[in-house]
Amino acid sequence: MKILFLTRSYPPTVGGMEIFNFNLISGFQKINKETYVIANTKGKKNLPFFLFSSFFKSLFLIKKNRIEHLHIGDSFLAPLGICLKKLTGVKTSINVYGLDITFPNRLYQAVIPYFVRKVDKIICISEATREECLKRNIAHEKCVVIPCGVNPEEFRVENQNKVRENTRAFLSKQLSLNLKDKKILLTVGRLVKRKGHQWFIANVMPKLPKDTIYLIAGDGEEKENIAQTITKLSLEKRVFLLGRISDELKKDLYNSSDLFIMPNINIKGDMEGFGIVAIEAGSAGLETIASNTEGIRDAIINGKTGWLAETGNSKDFVDKINGQRIKKETITKNVWENFSWEKIVERYIQELLSLEKLY
Repeated sequence: MKILFLTRSYPPTVGGMEIFNFNLISGFQKINKETYVIANTKGKKNLPFFLFSSFFKSLFLIKKNRIEHLHIGDSFLAPLGICLKKLTGVKTSINVYGLDITFPNRLYQAVIPYFVRKVDKIICISEATREECLKRNIAHEKCVVIPCGVNPEEFRVENQNKVRENTRAFLSKQLSLNLKDKKILLTVGRLVKRKGHQWFIANVMPKLPKDTIYLIAGDGEEKENIAQTITKLSLEKRVFLLGRISDELKKDLYNSSDLFIMPNINIKGDMEGFGIVAIEAGSAGLETIASNTEGIRDAIINGKTGWLAETGNSKDFVDKINGQRIKKETITKNVWENFSWEKIVERYIQELLSLEKLY
């Protein structure tokens, strides 16, 4: 298959879409020799130049190499992709994540969904994202759901007990609190309102046993509000903001915590397209308790990799946090079978090959 990937988000720029695109494209390159890439590697500041230059680069590559398929990185690039389709006749597919189709701006909503409708195959990362596409009159027969993936070995360690001991000892020094026998809940992600950190701290933490510690890794606009809530409820010895952390520390935290928490709340115009940190945690055998909302539902296999709690229901969260645990082996097995990048790439190839039958 001669395929060109066109994306505005790619490493070394850091972010969820960047990691997603890197893994998807790397997966294709391993098994498909004629995989071409035009990617913006310099972040948002470079976007205007990238949009201009990538059009001509794509046009040149498609014609020179007789490329048959163009995969568009996200909804924002749909107009560019459709222009290339009109000029070259190339088959098109696109990834839709969530905010890239729901962005609450009238002009954006008038333009972007219109062009997405013209793409041959729309690959949504969750059922929630697919529903948003259907609301915008994008043909249901064009929309398929393929979740995000994870490299199962990336977050595993050889001796988890040793890593757990060392990481807890390190954090004990950093936080001036002995964590050896504590029950550690972990959240990793941007500090934005939809993630529900503040709600969880105010409504769930006071109802949990005193030996339960909540670690929040990440940074964002809600940091100050979260910190104020911690102080207001006198939870300074039970809830800790770690700020941005290294990939190595994130891996160690996945392997030394007791539960991963995703307490999302619903915020109009700001949806959670998936929940990639849940499958990262799961690849290390860490069980997730998450809100049963939006794209998070697709990242949790209820009862096998974690549990879905009713959104905004503190009692349900408390019950599931204090409830029966899932074996680590069960979690890692189900993550491998359903979310490994190897299997995700296979699904992409099958969907893209299905376009050959239509033309």
